[in-house]
Amino acid sequence: MENLTREQEVAYHSATHCYICEEPFAQDETRVRDHCHLTGQYRDPAHSNCNLNYKESYTIPIVFHNLSGYDSHFIIKELASNFKGTIELLPITKEKYISFTKNVNEADAVFRNHVKLRFIDSLRFLSSSLDKLASFLSKDKLKILRSEFSNLSIEDFDLLTLKGVFPYEYVDCVEKLQDTRLSPRESFYSSLTGDAISESDYVHAENIWQRFAIQTLGEYSDLYLKTDVVLLADIFENFRDSCITSYGLDAAYYYTLPGFTWDAMLKHTRINFELLTDIDMVMFCLETN
Repeated sequence: MENLTREQEVAYHSATHCYICEEPFAQDETRVRDHCHLTGQYRDPAHSNCNLNYKESYTIPIVFHNLSGYDSHFIIKELASNFKGTIELLPITKEKYISFTKNVNEADAVFRNHVKLRFIDSLRFLSSSLDKLASFLSKDKLKILRSEFSNLSIEDFDLLTLKGVFPYEYVDCVEKLQDTRLSPRESFYSSLTGDAISESDYVHAENIWQRFAIQTLGEYSDLYLKTDVVLLADIFENFRDSCITSYGLDAAYYYTLPGFTWDAMLKHTRINFELLTDIDMVMFCLETN
């Protein structure tokens, strides 16, 4: 651990509450200097028990929008067949999953080398489309998008803040990605909606093609995918920041918004539940959890 500055030493000895549980220090309780075991940086004074229970997380959240829908199927298949390590599923049905986790290096003798890649669905926290969610953020909140496209003019940057469109059903073979012109509006037809995109959406696609000097449909696809992912990153990071500021909890380590709000309630009300002794009530809670 790094040596404490004079100000940190004074603050440590004068602290009256543990910064983790926010409960006061009793006279006979041992307080410790909690610090990050990766960087050695001092955090704040804490109860000894709180410090021992405050562990580093080896779970890496990976966020998809609408993961529970179609987006997750091909990923699970590849993770299960092409990479070593077991998969943990949190299913709704045989076809839909709330989340799934890939264990990496789980047989490694050094536990710190064992990493969990947890795939979660941002739609279970933010139940709206990406373009609508992005519209709620001011431009100064789109920090990741700006860092990825730092050389753009304001006009070009504003184009990327709008949800793009793509002719999903038109691209049925890799050769079509070599098209040197933007596909006609009719090619953006979707069998899900039973219609093509609007005139304004197509004009937006044309503007993107021209302003970014795109040469092929493949280049357009790359830009479309990158902006989609980066917009999601900005949206979810801003949501995480709001949750941490308001409740002191990180939404990235939850599966759904109800699970997050349940913990937020427990944290802020500090309620102690009565122990369940009725087996029917226990089974009901297990089945609905």
